[in-house]
Amino acid sequence: MGRPEKPVNKARERVAQFADELRQLRALAGNPTYRQMAECALFSPSVLSSAASGNRMPSLPVTLAFVAACGGDEDIWRQRWLAATGGEVRLSTRVRPAGRRADGLPYPMQLPQRPRGFIGRAAELEWLRIPGDTPTVISGPAGVGKSGLALHHAHTQAAEATDGQLYADLGAHHARSVSSPYDILDGFLRALGVSGDQLSGTLDHRVGLYRTLAAERRLLILLDNVWDEQQVRPLLVDSDTSTIMLVSRNRLLGLRDVRRLQVRPLARTDSLAMIESALPLTVTAEPDDLDRLAAACGDLPLALDIALRRIALRPHTVLRQVVDGWHRGGDVLGWLRIGDLSMREYLRSAYLALSQPAQILLHWLAPVAADAVSPLPPEDDELVDELVDAGMLSNTPSGCVELRLSPLVRAFVSDTARSVARGRPAVVGPLRASYTMPPRSETSLTTPNFMMLGVSSGRGDRSV
Repeated sequence: MGRPEKPVNKARERVAQFADELRQLRALAGNPTYRQMAECALFSPSVLSSAASGNRMPSLPVTLAFVAACGGDEDIWRQRWLAATGGEVRLSTRVRPAGRRADGLPYPMQLPQRPRGFIGRAAELEWLRIPGDTPTVISGPAGVGKSGLALHHAHTQAAEATDGQLYADLGAHHARSVSSPYDILDGFLRALGVSGDQLSGTLDHRVGLYRTLAAERRLLILLDNVWDEQQVRPLLVDSDTSTIMLVSRNRLLGLRDVRRLQVRPLARTDSLAMIESALPLTVTAEPDDLDRLAAACGDLPLALDIALRRIALRPHTVLRQVVDGWHRGGDVLGWLRIGDLSMREYLRSAYLALSQPAQILLHWLAPVAADAVSPLPPEDDELVDELVDAGMLSNTPSGCVELRLSPLVRAFVSDTARSVARGRPAVVGPLRASYTMPPRSETSLTTPNFMMLGVSSGRGDRSV
C-alpha cells in the first residue's frame, strides 16, 4: 500500500473540482496505485498523481490516459476537460484554412511544428488572447521559451486566420546571416498569391501592397528571432483582422504602438511538471532530485528540454547521480548540449552582441554578486538595460527594482573568463568606481583579458 495521497490543492476552485472528480473515478476503479496505472497509461506515476493533485489543470492527453487507466468513458471526460479549460481543443487538431485562393493554390500554412508537451504559461497565454489591433512583441532571455510560447499560441489561434499563416525566422541567433526584411517581404507576397510581375516595383510599392493585403485579410504572421527594429518595421501592420507577433531577445524598444510581453523563466511548479512529464519511468528520482535539476537549469525550458533528452539516452540512470556529477565536474553548460542544440552557444550568441562596457560589467558582476543584483548605480543604467535586453540580466517578477543573474549565465561568464584569464584586466574610468573589487584570488579566474577575448564593440553598439 502506497503513502496516503495529499489533499487536493483548493487554491484554484475549477482545477480542484476537476482533481476531485479524477480521484472519485480512481476510487470507483478500486484505487489502483499510480504505478499500476502508469503501466497502461504511458505516463509516469508522478504525472498521473499530479493530474489529481489540484496544483494545475492536466493536459488533455494526460487526462484521457488517467481516465483510460481507470476504465472511464473517454468521450465524457473529454467534454469535462473542455468545459473546465474553456474549450481550448484546437491544440489537438490540425487547423487548415477552408478552400483555396482564386488562383487555385492553397492558403499558406507556414507555422513550424507546434511544441508538444507544452507546460505552464497560463498567465502569458491569457494575456495573448486579449484582442488587439497592434503587433505584439514577445521578448526574454535565451532559452526562456519565447518561440515555444509564440508557436503554442499561434496554433491555438490558427483557426481564426482563415486566409493563412505566415512565418519567418529572421536569424538573430546567427548575426552574420540575418535576413533582410525585403527578402521576407517578397516571400510573404508570393505566398499570398502576388504574381512575379507585381514584385518588380519599388520597395515602397511592395511594402504598401503587403500592408494592404494584411489589413484586408485574416492572417496570422509570426516573425521569430528578430534582431532589431529596422529588420521588422516594413513588416508591421495595424489591422483588426490580422495578428502579428514578433519574438526577440531584444525588447525592441524603438518600436512604437506595440504590445509587449516579457517572458521569464518557468515557475518552479511548471518546471517540475515539465520534468515529470518527460522523465522516463525507469529513471530513479526523488522529489528533491527533480527540484535540484530544475534549479541547475535555471527553470529555462530549453535547458530543461536538453537535460531531459540527455537523461532519456540512459533511461536506467539515477537522477541524483546525474545532478551531483554536474556540480562535481563544474561544467553544466558542457552537459546541456544535444545534437545541434547547445545552451552555451545560445548564451554565446547573446554575449557577443554586447558592447565591450556591457561585457566588462557582466564579468564584474558574475563573481561578486548574489543571484539578486540590486541596486546598481545610476551611471550604469544604460549598460544594465543592454544586459537586460540581451537576456544576461533579468527583472524579477515583482518589478524592475531588483535584477537577477541566472546560474547558467553565471556559469557561462565564469567559463568564458576561465578559458583565457591570466590576471586582472586593466579596467579604468568611472564604471568601476561604483564597485568594490574582491580579492585577487577570487577574480583571477573569472575576469577576462578582453584583448585576448578579441572583444569588439562593433555590433553591440547598434541603436535600439
